[in-house]
Amino acid sequence: SSGINAEYGGVVKELTDQNFCETIDSAAPYTDVVVYIHEEHIAACKRYKAMLPRIAREFTRSLICTIKASSAQMSSNFIQRGLPTFITYKAGDVKATWINIREHIGDDADWDLLVESLQEERILPYN
Repeated sequence: SSGINAEYGGVVKELTDQNFCETIDSAAPYTDVVVYIHEEHIAACKRYKAMLPRIAREFTRSLICTIKASSAQMSSNFIQRGLPTFITYKAGDVKATWINIREHIGDDADWDLLVESLQEERILPYN
């Protein structure tokens, strides 16, 4: 597919504390960088992480990234209570944050509810 950001289509980029800031700062100013913060041992985190490749394919103007909360040096308190979390950055600044999405959509929401909620929370654009 063509278009300005076609290079992002379908790719989910794994972030570490080393490349986190660089990824956000080096993205084009019109690009939404969507960061999914998760931990492997939390079932809901795994479930929603599995939906990210499809999100990346359908929202090609957004760069979809994941980072483990532990490698982002987040507190154990946040890991227990705050995950999974989505943060969207644009032009280097936080555009939207959705913390502990399980509080809103539960542990096993389907694709439609997830995407609809991500759009309502301004994490994803309305395509």
